[in-house]
Amino acid sequence: MSNRSSNQAPVDVGVVVVHYGDQESTFRCVHAVVMDSSSASRQVVVVDNSGNLEAGSLPGTTIHLSSADNPGFGEGANRGVRRLFEEVSPKHLLLLNHDVEILPGYLDSVLLALATPGVGAAGGPLFLDRRDGPLWYAGGGVNYLTGTVWQSRSPKEACRRRQVSFLPGAAIAITPAAWEEVRGFDPRFFLYNEDLDLCRRLRRAGWQLGFEPRLSAIHYLGAATGSREISALYLEHLSATRFLPFRSLLYRAYLGLAHSAYVSYRALFLAARLGLAGKSRVRALLRGHRRALCTIFRTP
Repeated sequence: MSNRSSNQAPVDVGVVVVHYGDQESTFRCVHAVVMDSSSASRQVVVVDNSGNLEAGSLPGTTIHLSSADNPGFGEGANRGVRRLFEEVSPKHLLLLNHDVEILPGYLDSVLLALATPGVGAAGGPLFLDRRDGPLWYAGGGVNYLTGTVWQSRSPKEACRRRQVSFLPGAAIAITPAAWEEVRGFDPRFFLYNEDLDLCRRLRRAGWQLGFEPRLSAIHYLGAATGSREISALYLEHLSATRFLPFRSLLYRAYLGLAHSAYVSYRALFLAARLGLAGKSRVRALLRGHRRALCTIFRTP
């Protein structure tokens, strides 16, 4: 997967930021990486899925990678990592949503979090909108009754270094060895659930997922997708790939039944609550669920 050669200059952390939509969010994200007080050396690649960034507008020695065909978050990140491997020899990788702002010392903490033998990827606390905001992620895992992710929002858990079974793709550090073994993100996931799929494949390959409290960042949730407002884009794409991270045909069939009941209830709820204003959201939800049902019998 990589094109690395022995004459490439090594850097401690190769950072990939996937841009879509609001330019200011991306500038804030990249500025925080470039100006981070860590001693770790870094190289940043911004993958421009919108095609609306000017290369010269990015701070530092950031590499601008045009990806205007917009393959989605996961494949955008894949392209960014491939470009990093062409340019430098990163000892560690860091993947960021453009609506994430890392806090000072983050890059040195990446080195710490990935130093433990067997740890293939790591993440840390994500705060909503401001440094002292509510926790959005403080560790997480999979609820197999529903086939969905659960995320702790406990301040106590945010301070505890440990293994977890889910890391959000909004901010995930990963070793090149682990990334290459699982071949990065599955490009079938355009948006949402690609992080759950990656975490499951990493764990099946024997890699541990670490939670490091010093990997703290601010998440300006939904800056591009409208997830906070439960947008039609969010509803469709979150639903469409619900079943793909799971291998068992029997389990995916079970999820199909369970989610059909849930989607019916949610569609009725949205219609009753929003009336005509919610019509596009209901259609998007049902469209996404139909797409999900078509994946049940696909080979994982």
